[in-house]
Amino acid sequence: MEWYTAADKFIEALASSDPTPGGGAAAASAGAMGCALAMMAVGTTLKRKATPEADKPLLTQSLSRFASLKNELKNYIKKDGEAYAAFITVKKLPQDNPGREDAVQDALWQAACVPADAAKAAVRALKELDAVKERVADIIFSDVVCAKHLLQTCVRCAVENVRANQAYIKNPDRASELEKQINTFLKSC
Repeated sequence: MEWYTAADKFIEALASSDPTPGGGAAAASAGAMGCALAMMAVGTTLKRKATPEADKPLLTQSLSRFASLKNELKNYIKKDGEAYAAFITVKKLPQDNPGREDAVQDALWQAACVPADAAKAAVRALKELDAVKERVADIIFSDVVCAKHLLQTCVRCAVENVRANQAYIKNPDRASELEKQINTFLKSC
């Protein structure tokens, strides 16, 4: 399959009236793409003869960290849909089911945690990018800037998905924990 075919399928899935994939999956996808672009920029820099040998160990470690973060963010694309499906399942429980409200609250919590975890990964990637950006070859630096924008987009969109679920979480400690995370995430952008 050509790479653009896969991209087309995901974009069309986002455009459909189906609830998944939705904003959380789009956020995680933006973060994964940001990591992928960072990997390309770092990998290209590593292949250049002009790259100082002293920079290569740090760039190699960074490439590995970006790969790990990219894979983590790719997993959140699927997890976001799974969290939504779990929420819909518990919402269908009979109103008189004594465990329904706790199940709904737990599902809302999970639905908020998935984009929060995606934002955490994107923040780690932003820090990694900041640590190596001065060592990336000038010829490919525009991709570093694009990677940064995609990672910031991931954070901002993930925050919106956290907030969408946070609004219905009744446990004040959980809601407060999410608010603290949101504030931390937004400071990275």
